[in-house]
Amino acid sequence: MKLKFHLPILLSLFFAEGVQAQELSLNQLLDAALKNNFDVQSAQLDEKKTNARIDEVKSNLLPSVTVQGDYRRYIKIPGQVVPASAFGGPEGTYTTLAFGLPYNLSTTAQVTQALYNPSVRYALKAANLNRELTSLSTVKTKEDVAYNVTDAYYNLVTVVQQMAFLDSNLLSLDRLYKVSDLLYQNQLGQRVDKDRIMINKTTTETQLATLKDNYQQLVNLLKFYTGTPQSEPLRIAVSVSEVMLPSGSGFDEKRRTDVMLLEKQRELNSLQDKNIKAGFIPTVNAYGTANLTYYGKGGEYSTFQQVPGYWAGLQLNWSVFDGYARKAKRRQNEIDNDKLAVQLKQVSQSIQMEEANARNKFSVEQRNIDAKKEQVALADRVYKQIQLQFKEGVVSLTDVIQAENSLLDAQSNYLTSLVQILKAELEWKKATGSLIAKE
Repeated sequence: MKLKFHLPILLSLFFAEGVQAQELSLNQLLDAALKNNFDVQSAQLDEKKTNARIDEVKSNLLPSVTVQGDYRRYIKIPGQVVPASAFGGPEGTYTTLAFGLPYNLSTTAQVTQALYNPSVRYALKAANLNRELTSLSTVKTKEDVAYNVTDAYYNLVTVVQQMAFLDSNLLSLDRLYKVSDLLYQNQLGQRVDKDRIMINKTTTETQLATLKDNYQQLVNLLKFYTGTPQSEPLRIAVSVSEVMLPSGSGFDEKRRTDVMLLEKQRELNSLQDKNIKAGFIPTVNAYGTANLTYYGKGGEYSTFQQVPGYWAGLQLNWSVFDGYARKAKRRQNEIDNDKLAVQLKQVSQSIQMEEANARNKFSVEQRNIDAKKEQVALADRVYKQIQLQFKEGVVSLTDVIQAENSLLDAQSNYLTSLVQILKAELEWKKATGSLIAKE
């Protein structure tokens, strides 16, 4: 079954005259939302931030250069206690000697290069995995935005359809009121009949005004989702065609972004475990240092001396015992991995349930909507026929009101089924991971 209708009505009532704006279809709204939505833009910025973090991790593979400077002006040069006998004094006595000059300026430059550090390699792999995770998070954000836009659009469809029904009913009530008023003026009808029609007409007008407000709220919501300023007009082409699901129930649940996110998280956990184990392995760094120190003294015997120094070396770092901290971290990581396995099973079962429920719901409403559409057409024909008979004086106003209520019930039932079938299609798309096109 294909549900197809087009409602190009009531869509320009809310905009100023002379304003020309393109009518956007659902696909165009989705394109605008996936490009301009604030949540999508925020997610894309997170991707850029992740790329910057990868550059930060890569920097650990490159040499690091540090430069330090130190200037000291000794008010009193610190001394050292030494045996007096070393300078010809008596044994067993000590004296204090101060070495150095009051002015000291030192500059040191050091280059360090990691020669062996397995943690850096795992950190780089983890950073790349984080980039994939962030990219998937962006896809998930886009799916959420697509779901919200489609849901709002489908609500708009039903509101416009209901407005069309009420507008048509209002025209009929207006004609009926004129007839009842004419009958009353010619003393062929009762005032109570005229008043009852006016009550129904006023009620319908109130419902229509409420729906117009609902329509504008949904338009404003779609403006927000698509990043359109609230001050700008947004005209929407309200149409739904070929609402149908593929035959068969087979689908690849791995298309679901939340499944892919959990699987990537498990890969990341595996890398984190390897990185923790790498903490038991020593790391080796090579370094080279250049030092230049100036010593100075003012006064009668002023002097200024330069003392350079250069050296290179290897540095070994090995955390032999850390109080079982690494063991505790590995245990936590193992628990996280078990938790992710449980979440994957939960999501898998949830996906199967969502897909089955949406398909069953769609199947039921698919069978119902054609019948309900025929009921609306039949109730409309009966209502018009009763109106003609009322004008001819064949039936009473009670018969007219009963026919009108039957028409309203039929319209309400059709709208309910329309909402259900559209929402079932949306839920099916969500369950099968087909809300947006994936690369």
